[in-house]
Amino acid sequence: MTSDRTGGRQIRVAIVDDDAGVRVGLRRLCEVFDLGVTVYASGHEFLASLDHGRPHADCLLIDAHMPTMTGVELQHDLLSRGILIPTIVFTGDDPEAISVHHTGLSVVACLRKPIESDVLIAAIERAVGAVVFDPDGP
Repeated sequence: MTSDRTGGRQIRVAIVDDDAGVRVGLRRLCEVFDLGVTVYASGHEFLASLDHGRPHADCLLIDAHMPTMTGVELQHDLLSRGILIPTIVFTGDDPEAISVHHTGLSVVACLRKPIESDVLIAAIERAVGAVVFDPDGP
């Protein structure tokens, strides 16, 4: 892994999804690419981690549809706190329809589940301004 914006340190990704299977799958994929990963079952859980001093993630992966706090509600809460984290929203619905609701909320990409690994990694690279996977690297 090389880095531009992260100063050579490990890129930190936070995953927020109410589906445990999705959290496990995305965590494993991110770990394969040596990303630091934390997972949260809800937007409220993620916000509580910030309230307790957990460092901000470099990139946020959030489900658009969660029962207690939607992805857009989470982003509005972050914005009200003055926190902007490059975000990738994923959904089982039409990603273009979802992206309209996230306009102006630091969304880098809206992706459809199931998410292809190369598409997700490319979106994370755009979000953090760093190369996560270099096929010609060491």
